[in-house]
Amino acid sequence: MNRLSRAAVACVLVLSVASPAIACAPPPYVQDFQKHPAALYTGEKKPVDFASHPAAAALSDADKEKVRKAVEAGPNFAGAYRVVYVACGEKCNTLLMVSLETGKIASLPAEKNAFANFRANSRFLVVRTPGGAEPRFFVFDGREFQPTKAAQSES
Repeated sequence: MNRLSRAAVACVLVLSVASPAIACAPPPYVQDFQKHPAALYTGEKKPVDFASHPAAAALSDADKEKVRKAVEAGPNFAGAYRVVYVACGEKCNTLLMVSLETGKIASLPAEKNAFANFRANSRFLVVRTPGGAEPRFFVFDGREFQPTKAAQSES
């Protein structure tokens, strides 16, 4: 092992031993996913209704096929929904939410090129904008996204 490799290994070891809480600590809002549970949908998945949303209707055939395949994988948000990133132009993507029960498509409360954190068994949604602004938090009530506050760190 050369000198540079040893130094790198030593650095990693020191950082991982000295500050494991910093290196491994999840954001404080992680506990909010558990506060807003959702039962997983196990029924028949309806065909995706691309006409139910303007951005979805404008998708290319290839992008529609990607959405269909994603929906077949099952829910990834609020128990009965599949959140998908779809193209909305060059260097642009948007988030759509497909109901597995109805096939209808809805928008998430997110700007174009936003990122979202979500879980299949939770109605809690975290939206991050590409500009680095503070994340926004929502709880889906089955029809609408209600803005909410997230857990704060205990510092």
